[in-house]
Amino acid sequence: MQSSPVLRPLVVGALAAVTATLAPAAARAASPVENYALAISWEPAFCLQHSTKPECSSETPTRHDAHSFSLHGLWPQSGSYCGVSASQKSDDQSGDWASLPAVVLQPSTESLLQIDEPGTQSYLERHEWTEHGTCSGLSQQAFFAPTLAMLDGINASNLGATVSANVGGHLTLAQLQSAAALDYGTYAKIDIEYLCISSGGKSYLEEVRFHMRLPSPLPSTVQSSYMAKPLYPASSTQLCKSTVPIYIRAVN
Repeated sequence: MQSSPVLRPLVVGALAAVTATLAPAAARAASPVENYALAISWEPAFCLQHSTKPECSSETPTRHDAHSFSLHGLWPQSGSYCGVSASQKSDDQSGDWASLPAVVLQPSTESLLQIDEPGTQSYLERHEWTEHGTCSGLSQQAFFAPTLAMLDGINASNLGATVSANVGGHLTLAQLQSAAALDYGTYAKIDIEYLCISSGGKSYLEEVRFHMRLPSPLPSTVQSSYMAKPLYPASSTQLCKSTVPIYIRAVN
C-alpha cells in the first residue's frame, strides 16, 4: 500500500497488467452492467505480514476491523487507470499513494470509510480510486457509498456472522461456502473466492472476493442474482484449501 508498497493482494498487480490494455485513454462511461470483483479483507490476518503499516500498528481488539470484514476494493474487470495521468499512474505504481489526489466524499460516507477501510491510514482509498474506481464511470461518492453499503451487508450476512463468531478459532472451507450459500445462492461456491495466507504453520483467512455483474448505478446490497464466474480468478496458491483448518485471526 504506500511507500515501499506491498499491494494487497498480490493478484492486484497481475489483474492490472492483464486489464491495462483494455483501459481507454479517457475515463470510461458507466456501462449498464459491468463485471466487478468486490474484495473484502480480514484485517488481523493481513497485518500478520504487514505489521508496520499504520493501520496495523494502530490495531486494537475493540476496533471495528477486529471482528468484521474491511474494504479492500471494488474492481471493474474491464480496465484500470481510466483517464489517469501518467504521473499519477507512476505515483500509484511506485506506492506513493499520499501524492495521489484526495478522494472527496460526503461527510457521512467519509466517516464510514474511515471505519470500514482501515487502509485509509495508508491512503488505500486513493490507490483504489486511481487504479480501479476511475474505470467505473461513476463519481467518487457514487462509487464508494454503495460499495461500503455492500460490505456492511456482507458483515451482517450469514457469512459475516459465521466468521465473526469464530474469531480466534477456525472453520473449514465447506463451512464458509455453506454460510455464503444461505445468502448468495448455490453458485456462491464458484463465484466467491476465499484467500488464505500461511503463518506459524496455520492457514489464515485473509480475503474474500465476490465476483459479480453489477448494474449502474451500483446497488447497495449483494444479491444472489448478481453472482458471476470470476473473469480473473485468484491463483491456486492464494486460495484457501479444503483439506486444512482455516483460522480466523484475532487481534492480540
